[in-house]
Amino acid sequence: MGPSEQLRFWAHELAAMATTGFEFATNDYDRDRFRRVRAIAEGIAALTIDAEFSPERPYLPDVGIASPKTGCTVAAFDDTGKVVLIKRADNGRWALPGGYAEVGSTPATNALREFHEETGLEAAIERLIGVYDNREFASVSPYQFYTCLFRARIAGGDPRPSPETTDVRLFDPSDAPIDMSIMQRAMLGDAVANPALAVFQ
Repeated sequence: MGPSEQLRFWAHELAAMATTGFEFATNDYDRDRFRRVRAIAEGIAALTIDAEFSPERPYLPDVGIASPKTGCTVAAFDDTGKVVLIKRADNGRWALPGGYAEVGSTPATNALREFHEETGLEAAIERLIGVYDNREFASVSPYQFYTCLFRARIAGGDPRPSPETTDVRLFDPSDAPIDMSIMQRAMLGDAVANPALAVFQ
C-alpha cells in the first residue's frame, strides 16, 4: 500500500469514527467538533485523488447507496463446551456478544473487539460459522443487517459487565436462557453443531 492509499484509508476510518461520534454525542459542543473532524477527514481523502470536490459535492457524502448494516458476533467456548453469553443493557435479553462492524477493521477484528468490550474476555477465533440476515428471523428492527458469526475459544481475561451489558456468564448451550431471540438461538445452535460448511441464511 502506497503513502497516498494509506492516507486515504486512514481518512476514511477517521471520517467513520467522527460520524459515529456525532451519533452518540450528547451536546452541541461535541457535535460541532465531530462535524469538523469529518470535514477535515474528507478534505484529506479528497487530496489523494485527482478530482474536484466542494461542500455541494463532498468526497464522502452523508447519504450514499443504501445497503444492509453489518454485524459481527462471537460464540466463544471454554474447554468444557460452555459458551459465553451477555445480558444486553438495552433490552435485558441474553445474547451472544457482538455488535456493528466499524470502518477500518476486518470482520474478525471487529468481532474480537466487540467480544472483549462486552465481556472483558479475550478470544481466539477458530472459524466463520455463517452469515445471517435478520429478516429471516422475524426481526422487528427497522434495519436490515447481516451478522457474521464466528466460533472461538476463550483465551483469557476476566468476565465483567460493560456499558452495553449487565451480566456475563458461561452457559451449557442446552441450558441457554429462554429469552434469547430466534436469530440468537439459531446462531448458537449452529455454533454448537459446528457444521463443515458455513451457513448462509
